[in-house]
Amino acid sequence: MFYSGSYTTYHETYNSYSNSYESYPSEDVQTVELSHYPTAIYGEDYDAPGIRERFKSDHAAEIEKIKENMIAEDIQTFRYSQKRLNQLEGFSYYAADGVNTVTSLAVSSDSAISRKEFEKAPAYLIYEKEALTKKPASKDISTRGMQYFDQGLEDRLDSQQNENLKIYFSFDESYLAKKEAAYADARAEILKWLPLTAASVLLSLASLIYLIVTTGRKDEKGNIRIYKVDRLFTELQLLAIGFLLIGGGFLFGNLLLETFRYGIYYDGNMYARGSASGILSGSLAVLVGVAAAALGLAFILSVVRNLKAGRFLKNSAIFIVLSSLWNGVAEIYRGGSLMKKVVLLTLAICMISATVLLAPVVAALVISFAPRWIKRFEEIKKGVDEVKNGNLTYKIKADGNGELDELAKGINEISEASNIAIQNELKNQRLKTDLISNVSHDLKTPLTSIITYIDLLKQEGLDSEDAPKYLEILDQKSIRLKKLTEDLFDAAKASSGAIPVKMEKVEMLSLINQGLGEMNDRIEASGLEFKINVQKERYYVLADGQLLWRVVENLLGNVLKYAQEGSRVYIDLREQNGKNGTIPNVILEMKNISKAELNIDANELMERFKRGDESRTTEGSGLGLAIAKDLVRLQNGWFEIKIDGDLFKAVVMLEAYREETAQ
Repeated sequence: MFYSGSYTTYHETYNSYSNSYESYPSEDVQTVELSHYPTAIYGEDYDAPGIRERFKSDHAAEIEKIKENMIAEDIQTFRYSQKRLNQLEGFSYYAADGVNTVTSLAVSSDSAISRKEFEKAPAYLIYEKEALTKKPASKDISTRGMQYFDQGLEDRLDSQQNENLKIYFSFDESYLAKKEAAYADARAEILKWLPLTAASVLLSLASLIYLIVTTGRKDEKGNIRIYKVDRLFTELQLLAIGFLLIGGGFLFGNLLLETFRYGIYYDGNMYARGSASGILSGSLAVLVGVAAAALGLAFILSVVRNLKAGRFLKNSAIFIVLSSLWNGVAEIYRGGSLMKKVVLLTLAICMISATVLLAPVVAALVISFAPRWIKRFEEIKKGVDEVKNGNLTYKIKADGNGELDELAKGINEISEASNIAIQNELKNQRLKTDLISNVSHDLKTPLTSIITYIDLLKQEGLDSEDAPKYLEILDQKSIRLKKLTEDLFDAAKASSGAIPVKMEKVEMLSLINQGLGEMNDRIEASGLEFKINVQKERYYVLADGQLLWRVVENLLGNVLKYAQEGSRVYIDLREQNGKNGTIPNVILEMKNISKAELNIDANELMERFKRGDESRTTEGSGLGLAIAKDLVRLQNGWFEIKIDGDLFKAVVMLEAYREETAQ
């Protein structure tokens, strides 16, 4: 174009004047700014005093001509753009800056243009009073790129700093329908390639897996064959794979995008598939994709072969360097005591890594701090020896956060856990011994009575006056022996989980009242007063009715056996809300004062054949609480007992019944 030629002439003319700079007298020197032609283009001589003013005066005609050409070109561009806008069907625009006005509407004056006319359209853009309004609004657009574009457009318009600037755009239904149809056509055109693309991806993936599995053939000696590419450092191979996959993929994606943009769909119109831009971009995309995939595959298979051959780490440059350093330092590390080894090793590393000037400083620091670390190590070593020799209560001092302190804490935790495990094992052994002793005692007592009274009957005969008394005692002891045997089997079944469980809706308060009713004679005989505290009339739980009845029966029986005569027994029922949306629980608490001194741990009291009455003179078997605990566990509940002086409390917690939990 003429403007480009004039621009070149202007530049060459300036250079000729720059070469003759010294011919101008110094008294005529003045500084004139020429913003159209910056110093960065014309060199430093252009800023010399007087050059710009003389250049502008000597070439005023050429400069004016260039300005006219630039204005003409801008006018031509404006008219071309305006013509294209006017040719768009269904699109209307209006723009005014307070002086000039352009619009596609047929109006006689500026006052005839109203933004309300544009706001009637189904889609519009209005910039007025330094505010941008759109329909649809930018915030309603899901595409983040368009939101950024709208914000950038508003910032660009605001940069004009013209309060009178008005820009109205509107799009009618026909325009939008045309764009939607064009977008649908382009989308359909792209979707046609999706099956082929998916098939290609699957085929490529299958081929890659096949090549990975089959690569690395062995030679006659059974060794995997190594090629020249496999001898490259592992880091170089990984970098090459990353560069080819990321860089090649990025370039391939851009070229593919250009192919669709210029070969299929551009500026709202369908282009011929055989356009030059589309063919060129498509060809380059195929070339780049094939080249990147081939080279990337070669390096991937090389890495796989190195992995199969066990050369992946050995072929690493970092590994080779570190191995060389380690082998050199190892010779120093093997000699002398532990103190000398660490100090010598640290000094050697300092001499390798530090400068000559800083080496003495680093050596002084090593000599100062290394003994402290070695002392900590020796303390840990002593602690390990103590634990190894059976002193599980020994604690290594660990009051810091360093690696050695963390190691010491770990050893302390191991010794503590081992000590707890041993104490638990000793406790279990003691409980097993007590179990055997208690079972033998409880079974032997009624059996001895039975044998004794049978001998008396044999000696005195059934006709003696004491025979009915003997028979009654035999009946009681046999029932007692039967009850002990049944409890023993029930405890074994409950502990092993062999009892079938049928979860259903059970009303807990009615079950307690039923138990109190059936044991009313024993309650009256004991003189106990039962107090029931509830907050509502019904408490439904998800449980097995028969098993829950057995739990309640055992708890009430335990109270009747061991509670202080004439005291009160409190039965509390309440519902506890679940946390974080979990199902609520129903909690049963039964509290009483023990007639015997409770000098036993609560956990031991739930063990089998364990009684609060250590003399074992009462009729209980010591299995009631153990059976209750196992039965509650089978119903997905929780059971515990608490002892506070002579106050005994049993707590049962079961899941509250809800319709959704029963499904």
